[in-house]
Amino acid sequence: MYTKHMITGYDPLSRTLTTGIGNLIDLIRLPDTLVPPEYPLNVHKRQRSHIKFQKMMEKEGWKKEIPVELKLMTHGINFHIRGRLDLLLESDGILSLLEVKTIPFQPDFEDPVDSRIRHVLQLYFYAKALACERHVSPESIQTGLVYLAMNTKTPERYDFPVDVFGIQVEEAWLRHLESIADYLNGEDSRKRKQVSSLANFSFPYSSFRAGQQDIIDDVRSAIIDQACLMLQAPTGTGKTAAVLFGALQEILPQRLTLFFLTAKNTHKQIVDETLRLIISGGLSLRAIFITAREKVCLRGRSSCLPDDCPFASDFGKKVRESGVIENLLNQKVIDPNILVEMSKSAGVCPFELQLIISTRCDAVVCDYNYVFDPHVYLKRFFLERSTSCTCSLLIDESANLPSRARDYYSPEIRLSWVEQLLADHKCPEYRRKLLKPWKEKFRELNNLLIQNNSQEYELPPETELSLHVEQWMNLFIELKDAPEELRLMFRAILDFSKISDSYDNRFHLLFRAEGNDRVLQWFCTDPSEFLSERLRACHSSIAFSATLTPFDHFRDLLGFPNEPETRYRSISYPFPEENLGVWIDSSIDTRYKSRTLSVTLLAEKLKNIHSNVPGTWLVFFPSYAYINLIRRFLDESSLPLLIQTPGMTGEERTSFISQIESGSHLVLTVSGGIFAEGIDLRSDTLRGAVIIGPSLPGMNLRLKLLSESFSVRNRDGFLHTWAIPGMVRVIQAAGRLIRNEKQRRMVILIGKRFTRYPYIGLLPEHWFSNGSIQLLSNGLDDLVNFMK
Repeated sequence: MYTKHMITGYDPLSRTLTTGIGNLIDLIRLPDTLVPPEYPLNVHKRQRSHIKFQKMMEKEGWKKEIPVELKLMTHGINFHIRGRLDLLLESDGILSLLEVKTIPFQPDFEDPVDSRIRHVLQLYFYAKALACERHVSPESIQTGLVYLAMNTKTPERYDFPVDVFGIQVEEAWLRHLESIADYLNGEDSRKRKQVSSLANFSFPYSSFRAGQQDIIDDVRSAIIDQACLMLQAPTGTGKTAAVLFGALQEILPQRLTLFFLTAKNTHKQIVDETLRLIISGGLSLRAIFITAREKVCLRGRSSCLPDDCPFASDFGKKVRESGVIENLLNQKVIDPNILVEMSKSAGVCPFELQLIISTRCDAVVCDYNYVFDPHVYLKRFFLERSTSCTCSLLIDESANLPSRARDYYSPEIRLSWVEQLLADHKCPEYRRKLLKPWKEKFRELNNLLIQNNSQEYELPPETELSLHVEQWMNLFIELKDAPEELRLMFRAILDFSKISDSYDNRFHLLFRAEGNDRVLQWFCTDPSEFLSERLRACHSSIAFSATLTPFDHFRDLLGFPNEPETRYRSISYPFPEENLGVWIDSSIDTRYKSRTLSVTLLAEKLKNIHSNVPGTWLVFFPSYAYINLIRRFLDESSLPLLIQTPGMTGEERTSFISQIESGSHLVLTVSGGIFAEGIDLRSDTLRGAVIIGPSLPGMNLRLKLLSESFSVRNRDGFLHTWAIPGMVRVIQAAGRLIRNEKQRRMVILIGKRFTRYPYIGLLPEHWFSNGSIQLLSNGLDDLVNFMK
């Protein structure tokens, strides 16, 4: 359940809210508690019982699903409310109305007016609308609520007559409408001031960099025309500031919500700084940074257990009494630190609070998954087209989205989940019956893995799996605090079932070993249709990155439409090209099969580069294995080495960057990793980057299937699966070097393949001097002379 603070159907010109009664009842109301009910109900089971009861009442002369509507005005706001009445009986001039609800057990209350006011208000609307339409007095209308208790095989019926025209109900209805009207009036006032402040809205920096005005114009045009834009601009162009500046000028007058999507915390810091500069310049704006649940949990938990959480109980009451929503909105930019601090003070869950507040903000900064992941997308914005069409997307580093999307739509089941659940001595027998067939299936599949002497293989799509979806549904709805492994298992079972029921050639059933674990996965080679569905539902979408060409490659992967719905813009290099020296050293073979033979030569080359041009050099390798191979030849040298290691914590990453910026080092790091994109190094000693090979993704069955999917679409499988992604990493790595017109840096590409197609054809145009790239001389005099 979520609170519908996002008000759709409101026309500010006529000051009219057109909505359904269900939406109206939930608008701006806070949930009383985040603790789930003792017995959460199966939605499908509830619907079946509801429909069955209506059909039974039809046989007794009742009419079902009667459409009604009501128009009224409160505090200057026109309300146009629609709904469908569950049951109506007309007899001897009396109208009898029944609203039907399902509940887990028999009612534990005596008067719905005191404990089920939402149900009563819905019933009030039907009675009020019917009285107006039929021109009858309230005395001729009888109303009641029917509750169907679902804890028995045949739901038991409980009737509650309700006097909806009593003072208590009338006042509750009026208070609710007044609170909505006051909220809309407040938003109208805020929006008028906001649009007025646009008149004095200026770029947050003293001057424009080359290309920024083009970015601003293109972004504004795309939003005005509700179109898609693919924008490539080199690192250092100032994409973030330009894109935000252009977008805000158009989304604010149209009352759209701007989503800035980025996967990197370093990028979020840049967005934060830019938004604060914009606000300090006089623009009235509210922005929030959505943070993962486990990162803001006040109990430090990785999974949510609301039954055992004091920050989940009495949620609505605590929020109202503390005024925490108003206090946070006054911050203008709501970052995770202030969110956690104020949520803790109010005694409420930060994660749920940020979701509620997000609907009152103009800009939302979050990870890709809150828009595109089918399991965690923000339903407040994207569940219905009526809300998603008010959202404009800015997709930062969008070259990374396709691989993330493949993960979203490639569900997996792990042996470790099954084993951990079965190892629990509290695991009940009925759960064991569902889990044991999976353990047996993993044993069977693992034997085939051993027989094939492989790490991964593909199964026939018709492979029989023990899904038993209905039994899993019945199991899960009876659990209050399910173990995390059970939640993951349940979600995967549902995903597996959907794919099995509607299988197509985009999905491949794979089994593989991952260390000591075993994984069964439906691997999706092409999630572009799923991405396209979300993009079509939104108002407009702008994808931008330093590496977004070839445009047709990324357009198809991202699910963007063809021209003219999608526009393209490639921004020229904004800094003096003579300040970037680029060389290729083709004397070293960096292919996998030749690395052991050439590692000594490569180590000597790195030593010579650092000794001839002292300072900090970033050396990017295609893998950790390659780093480990060469460090054995460098450890005994006197070189000041800094070496990236797998799985670095946030603190270790921060420390690593600080060391890079504070001294003179030879930094061994991984292409495509956390230090190869999205960081802005502030180092006066930085001399350049050495990039070892084209950084092609490794060979495995999943990439082979991906390559085949390109071939089926008449595309070059190698080019689109390996060459383009590899060269994207190369360009991203080099993007760490120059961020202003005064800096002078070098890029050395090591490997024979850089002199050949398709690799050389994928390098940026500004890397070429007079149509070519220099070959590095043996004496490295070129580097020394360049720095002089």
